[in-house]
Amino acid sequence: MKKTFKALMAVLVLLMTAPLAAKDFDWSECWCNYGGGIEKGDLIVNIDGGLYFADLAYLAVYDNAWFIPPVMVEVQFAQPIWKLPFTFGGYAGLRAYGYKDSNDNAHSYWATFFGAEAAYHIMLPPENLDVYAITRVGGNIPFIAPEYVNPFDYFNIMAGLGAYWYFSKSFGLNLEFGAPMSKFGVSLKF
Repeated sequence: MKKTFKALMAVLVLLMTAPLAAKDFDWSECWCNYGGGIEKGDLIVNIDGGLYFADLAYLAVYDNAWFIPPVMVEVQFAQPIWKLPFTFGGYAGLRAYGYKDSNDNAHSYWATFFGAEAAYHIMLPPENLDVYAITRVGGNIPFIAPEYVNPFDYFNIMAGLGAYWYFSKSFGLNLEFGAPMSKFGVSLKF
């Protein structure tokens, strides 16, 4: 797991630093433009899978723990505020984990999660790259839960740094590192 994380971080650092050598790029305008061909009024749909780090903690604490990586769908709308390139939207997904306690009693937690999000975008030299910082606020609705549920299992605040790489005008990949969740998936732009 540590090697995979280090490799993913190395790729992200490479993507972020490789463009620094671009000579014909207007660095004075990178903070006020979308990258990756995103334009005002675009609708972006992401279909992602990831790791919810709180669920991984159960694997470290309990011998018979399990989790299902969360899956989520995001819808974002590109709408600048003044000159700043923002996207606004919402997300919804599903996550689950389970464990057996010291008395061999099985506990499981299945929930849908949802909320609102806002992202600030930065344009970097490769035309296909869009880098962003995102904040999410939302909640979880458990439909299977143990007797005691951590209050944080009902409400969540997420933050992350990510990037889109668009292979065509409407299809790309999305990679995001954040807390408490990191994700990877497909991005469709309309």
